[in-house]
Amino acid sequence: MNALSLTADQRVVTIHSNTPGVTDWATKYFGRYWKASPPEGSTAVTGPVVTVMDGDHRVPVGGSHTQHAVFAREPIGYTRHPDGTVSAHTLSGPPLAFQYAPAEQHLRISSQRALQPAASPGRPTRLATAATRFAREMMRARLIADGWVLLHASAVVFPGGRALLALGGSGAGKTTTALTLASTGAALLANDCCFARPNTDGMLDLLPWPAAAAVGLGLLHALTFTESARSHLQTGEPPHPTQDRRVTDALTTGLAGALVSASGRELKAHIWPDQLTRWFGLSLATTGSAAAVLLPRVTPSLGAPGQANEGRRLEVTSSVFVISDEERYPDLFGFTEGSAAGTPRARAEVLDHLNRLPRQAIDLSHDQAANTLLLTALTASLIPAVSPSLLLES
Repeated sequence: MNALSLTADQRVVTIHSNTPGVTDWATKYFGRYWKASPPEGSTAVTGPVVTVMDGDHRVPVGGSHTQHAVFAREPIGYTRHPDGTVSAHTLSGPPLAFQYAPAEQHLRISSQRALQPAASPGRPTRLATAATRFAREMMRARLIADGWVLLHASAVVFPGGRALLALGGSGAGKTTTALTLASTGAALLANDCCFARPNTDGMLDLLPWPAAAAVGLGLLHALTFTESARSHLQTGEPPHPTQDRRVTDALTTGLAGALVSASGRELKAHIWPDQLTRWFGLSLATTGSAAAVLLPRVTPSLGAPGQANEGRRLEVTSSVFVISDEERYPDLFGFTEGSAAGTPRARAEVLDHLNRLPRQAIDLSHDQAANTLLLTALTASLIPAVSPSLLLES
């Protein structure tokens, strides 16, 4: 069996698989933000375990379930049994089967017939994708039990570990804020979500939430990243498996304009953390302590200037917390036992801390040079140890 341990804040989730493609993909998926390495020693594994079997002919396929949900666009039927165990199957073929034993914190994922390798080299099988996503959910549950909460936030870290958080919902400008500051020398800890927990020294610690960065084509172009992306894709590096083909085509041919789906949703490039480093030369951080908060908003008018907004409310509210049911990853197996947003005490402590940090509301414009000047100046005012000249010279 192939084995991989994932470590975040001293918590460990282990993946076992009869195919190396699963553990290899998990290493890529987590490696830049959570420590991903072979288990140390030969002692018995403690903590949550995901066991993945490809081509296990003993796995029953089909059957009816009492509940249904969509997990990362995958329809799944599942049943929670009186003894606490949960069984599930994907409702699209070839089906994957799941069995979760909460007493053992053990999730088994199986495919009855061996899944064919993806058509494009470097892309994961459905089994590898399921294993990494559910392993991440199991780690989320462990961190939540330890008092962490997951925030709608981007975060960059400066020398000394001091971090700047940008808070807000989808489209608020978190990605613009984080990638702009990362492109000027800060280390990127989070593009869209991160964990937070107060420590005994009165600081608010941060941990990354491993995920691809969803970046609009206009922002990639404004950051002068499109040429590097085009070069890598043209040499055969596969795009993210969920990236819309129209985005890949635009990147490959060098088109820079925004793409919008028929429903009006902006189509974005999906960039792995390791690609942020290899393609664009950005540094990544694995920890930090929040020192200040920005509350960005992208102004709708193309000609509107970017500026600090002194009239906008600065209070951070409970909307900053990520809860499982509002996202693409509902808690099918009850990993968090109904506490996907963190415990009430943890949420209250984090909110109190966020509202005691220096905070500034900002309106970002479509002028990237102006955004860069605004963000570096505000960073220096909110975190005096950070020099704007140092950032702009990076």
